[in-house]
Amino acid sequence: MTVPPPTAETLATLNEFAASGALQGAQVKRATRHLTWATNHDIVAYTEGQLTILGWGVHMRVGVTSAFPHDLPFVQVAATEDDLDGQVTGHLESDGNVCFTASRDVLFDPQRPVDLLTACLSLATATLSEARTVPDNSGILDEFASHWIHALPARQQVPFLQMYFTPDGCLRTVHAWRKADRRTAQQLTKRASKAPAPASQLDIIAVADDPAAARQFDQLTPDRLVPPTATALYIPLQAGPSLLPPAPGHPWTAAGLRDVVRQHLQPDTLIALDSLLVERQSPQDLIILGIPRPTGTGPGRYAAVAVRLSGMRAGHALLPASTLTHARLTMQSVRRLDRAYVMQRGGSNDQLSNRRVLLLGSGALGGHLAFMLAAAGIGALTLVDLDTFTLDNTFRHALGRRFVGKAKVEAMALALRERYPYLQVTPVQGRTTQVVGRDFHFGDFDLIVDATGSATHHLSLADLLRAGPHPPVLLSWLDALGLGGHTATVYADQPSCPRCLYSDPAAPMWNAGSFIAPGQDVGQDALGCGTAFTPFTDLDAIRTAEFTARQAVAILTGPEKLSLLRSWKGDRVALSAAHVTLSARAARKRRHLNAGEGFAQVTCPICGDA
Repeated sequence: MTVPPPTAETLATLNEFAASGALQGAQVKRATRHLTWATNHDIVAYTEGQLTILGWGVHMRVGVTSAFPHDLPFVQVAATEDDLDGQVTGHLESDGNVCFTASRDVLFDPQRPVDLLTACLSLATATLSEARTVPDNSGILDEFASHWIHALPARQQVPFLQMYFTPDGCLRTVHAWRKADRRTAQQLTKRASKAPAPASQLDIIAVADDPAAARQFDQLTPDRLVPPTATALYIPLQAGPSLLPPAPGHPWTAAGLRDVVRQHLQPDTLIALDSLLVERQSPQDLIILGIPRPTGTGPGRYAAVAVRLSGMRAGHALLPASTLTHARLTMQSVRRLDRAYVMQRGGSNDQLSNRRVLLLGSGALGGHLAFMLAAAGIGALTLVDLDTFTLDNTFRHALGRRFVGKAKVEAMALALRERYPYLQVTPVQGRTTQVVGRDFHFGDFDLIVDATGSATHHLSLADLLRAGPHPPVLLSWLDALGLGGHTATVYADQPSCPRCLYSDPAAPMWNAGSFIAPGQDVGQDALGCGTAFTPFTDLDAIRTAEFTARQAVAILTGPEKLSLLRSWKGDRVALSAAHVTLSARAARKRRHLNAGEGFAQVTCPICGDA
């Protein structure tokens, strides 16, 4: 592969940087395909020279890609006065590249390219200085998994091991799937004429504490994981100054692994480990190591790496008296797919993973809301709706045209499972009044959300809620013409219910939260009778769904404890263009509407006495 030539502007910038004195004896060179560092990072040219860091003589390179100055430069430790062979230095990759920033997507000014080169060299220098002066190996432990990847020999590159459990401080045996445990849908539907051929322990492709977890993650993939036929061993190590990842070009051996494991376990854990090892009578084994991360929190408290042992003839390689003459070790990296990590990585709230929500309505509002609740981290959603998805739904619905003709709840369930691993979705097609008590009970859930936007449904729900104790209820609806959206929270032990919204004696069957004054019909029809619809945009539905989703999270995580009516109000243009008479509530300030107000009515036949 030929390295593209740098532009004249790039070379001029590198020469100006070389003349600045940031590097001693600096020279500008064009990259060649023989320079591994340049090939790894698509570098087209670089400036190299000498630098002294805390009395440490270092030969450095500062290289740029063809996208420079709109892309950060790379900095490499090309050579040092010390012999770094066999050592691990924090934030230094196997090709000498210095990780001086956690992300390359940082703010910088492309109009100052020389300053950019100087700043990045300074950051790299500070990173290396800190790595040499840190009193312990906490920084290296935090980046252990990254160092592990860089230490993998090229000839031993193996696929990532898929891990569906969260690494922690508990020693245990875990379930493991071999390649033969993954079947296509076609294979699953056919009756196998013979049992699958036995697979090697080295064919393990995934591990999990709970087999159901992996199947939940991969529930819609073409290949399915059938019951696992192997096991692996998870060993969480204790932090210590001698717990270091292998240096680039120096992979661990079976003997080295045994020393690391036995030196970094508490005595009681070591006794439990030996008991497990005696039982694992096989020439092959898969070991997952839990690596403590001093600054890690939550699911990031431990990282994980894997080693595959083979050729064990006289006891397990990790036992102190075993013979390791024929034992071989293969290093492998782990791809974490556990619920806690995936949710944290996606910004979801792990507190919500065991929460169950009943969502009534899968229309424009309910469709967007279902995806937002799932993204927030809700673990289980039950969807109720009677309707079928039609072509005229598409412009303000979360679903696409491929779902036309399907029941909305079935289509929503499929779309949600495709997007969100681990989410449990239960579709129930029918009317709420028909399915409550037959398909589920209100007490089965932590929250009920009514997103039907229907006054009749609100009133029916109020009657259903009278039947007995119920979890918090959140009503959500929006006004036509972009005027605004609303939520009303109902707690069973507080005087408020959905019927309270419709209990104004002067305006029966008018929603007291509406920004539209009573006695007006704002519906529109496209072609006459039978084509009526409520005029609001998809943006209005999305905004109301987000407004509602935030209230739902507040209810489930604790801050929201009162039965309140809250609203967002459209802008002045929407209000003036509506050509309808607005209610008195529409004149209230936005901050007051958002803060919320009580809505219990003494005229409500349900809540009046309370």
